[in-house]
Amino acid sequence: MKLKNYLFLCCILFAAALTIGCANNLKPQNPLQEKYGPDADYFIGLQELQNKDTKKALRHFTKASTQGSKYIRRRSLEQKIKLGNIKQQVAGAKEYLALYNDDAALIFAGKIFFENKEYALLLDSTSFIDITKCPNELAKMRITAMSEKKDSRLTSTICQWFTGRKITSDHLDFYYGPLTQILNSDESDFAKALSVIIDFRILVSEKDYFSAMELIPSVKEFCEKSQVIPFTNFLVADLGRCYYTSSTKYKENAEYFEALSNSSFARNNAVKYFSLIYAGRINDKSGVYISRAEKNFIDAMNCAPTAEDYDMALWFLLNTNLSVSTDRCVATIEQYASTWKNPYYFTDVLDNLSLLLFTSGKWSSFPKVYKALDGYGDNATTSKFAYITGQLINKGLLKGTEEDKTAAFSKAFELNAGTDIYYRLLAAKELDINLKEIESKIFTPTTAVSAANDAEAEKLLLGYADFGFEDLIYPEWQYFYTLNNKIFDINTICQAAEFLRKCGNSTNSNYYKSLHMVTKTTNLDNSPLTRKVFELSYPKNFSKEIKAACEEFGVEEYDMLGLIRTESFFNPIVESRAGALGLSQLMESTFNDCASRLKIDNANITDPQTNIRVGTYYYSSLVNRLDDSDILALFAYNAGITRVRRWLQSSRVGLGLFKNLSSDLFLETIPISETRNYGRKVIQSAAIYAWLYYDKNPCDIIDEMM
Repeated sequence: MKLKNYLFLCCILFAAALTIGCANNLKPQNPLQEKYGPDADYFIGLQELQNKDTKKALRHFTKASTQGSKYIRRRSLEQKIKLGNIKQQVAGAKEYLALYNDDAALIFAGKIFFENKEYALLLDSTSFIDITKCPNELAKMRITAMSEKKDSRLTSTICQWFTGRKITSDHLDFYYGPLTQILNSDESDFAKALSVIIDFRILVSEKDYFSAMELIPSVKEFCEKSQVIPFTNFLVADLGRCYYTSSTKYKENAEYFEALSNSSFARNNAVKYFSLIYAGRINDKSGVYISRAEKNFIDAMNCAPTAEDYDMALWFLLNTNLSVSTDRCVATIEQYASTWKNPYYFTDVLDNLSLLLFTSGKWSSFPKVYKALDGYGDNATTSKFAYITGQLINKGLLKGTEEDKTAAFSKAFELNAGTDIYYRLLAAKELDINLKEIESKIFTPTTAVSAANDAEAEKLLLGYADFGFEDLIYPEWQYFYTLNNKIFDINTICQAAEFLRKCGNSTNSNYYKSLHMVTKTTNLDNSPLTRKVFELSYPKNFSKEIKAACEEFGVEEYDMLGLIRTESFFNPIVESRAGALGLSQLMESTFNDCASRLKIDNANITDPQTNIRVGTYYYSSLVNRLDDSDILALFAYNAGITRVRRWLQSSRVGLGLFKNLSSDLFLETIPISETRNYGRKVIQSAAIYAWLYYDKNPCDIIDEMM
């Protein structure tokens, strides 16, 4: 009986154990593990690395490197390789290159070979690369490995790297590092000639054109006459920069480049192209040989090696036209707008054309340009010319029917330029479109995933957000965006950007990174737009500090939000080229003066609260000094109050309009393009902030500010 009881008890315990085991198996997994499946191991491995448990991390990376999705497998294998010892790292890098052979893979493996002094492996793995086109980081590693191995191809490879591409910081590091010793150890004529050519290119890159000019006879001797060194298009362009900047022998210099474009060197189409470009630029600068310059640029368009080169030649042609006659520039646009490749390339020249049309009173040219751009120009610029056409008719400055005016305003409103909606809002105001219709036209949500989107890349990016790896989101996005700017669906970008924004504070750059990701993705023609896109594009960062400052100085919060977004993109430590600092981008002299007036002791210009308070005070003081005009205060904030008063006077007198010139048209007459763009951006931003967060019609805010 005892044996029976014992066996019975064992059966009960065994059954209970089975029940418990099954119950455990039926327990729901961690929600993220369930969502990401085998891919979760990669992110858990990263968490274990943070916890400094490399053994657990290695197990997870190993699993994900075989079972994860495409990009997860790759990132997991990279982490697994980095956790190995020297021997394992080298073996792992070789295995990695057997699976992947793009530039990123070569750089990853190359670093491992380089750090472990496996120079032969590095040279072998990079033997097929084009040193003039591969990433400079990879080129520099290969050349350094050649130096270490005393490779006989070293000097010729250095020549290719320094003459066959644009000079970058990588070239400068190498130039001021090991290059001199390498070339001095080679006593060949080739090495001596190369040393001179490289010196020349470095001087040009550093804009020391005077010193570079002294080397030009040697450059011509080595490249044109003896042809010891290949005469590349980059050397032609450097010669062009020197002559264009430092010589007044316009006819002689232009003829040199024209002759070069017809020489045997012009069998290289890029050499021919840049010869014509600089012949044209020098002829244009002469102010005398304009027709020859235009012919040079047209010839350059006809032999342009790439689409970008074609656009550059056309851009120069339009600028040359503009220096002579707005009519000629308009005619060229009508002729060539349908042929350009990237419409955004021409935004600046079209903005300058608009200014010159205004200041010369060529009202009839605006409808010509907008009709020529329709379907070919970028939507924001086309919208601008259409809006101005309608407004000129509205003001009686341009003949046109009521139907013409309405058609122009309607065109301006209908064109989707992404989150750039300044002229769309102006047109909506003139058309008296209600807020509901504005939103229905601008918010164009879409759930469709285009063929370009890559679900596995999106899973990697969102995984970083879901598992809390804020530092990995932005560089991963940059990597993929460089390969294909349509690889991520807008919803993916919004989720990743929203996570980064939540991680933002006054000491990191996450606010900026979040904003940059969204705007790069959505500030393009025909981008799918939703309210969420706009909220992430126009976030209320530092809202507590902005609210307090605005209440203190009687400024609308949406005005300061728009100003700060435009000035700094919410980066509290950013510094402009002019030296302006902080969120509201104040010069130190202005900041110190205002801080003194506010009796702020030991004021720190990069402290967000202090910078916002001082910037708000300064803006409010400008409003008071400029007849309570928000728009004039904005212009003064950017360019100074004295300039604004001068511009206002010259615009009214020069156009013969005195006080009848509306603020929207006055903006178009400001002679500094940076200030024109600044005004548009801040007004647009303030209107959008008021719309999104303060329940106001954006058209009313434009009325209020202008």
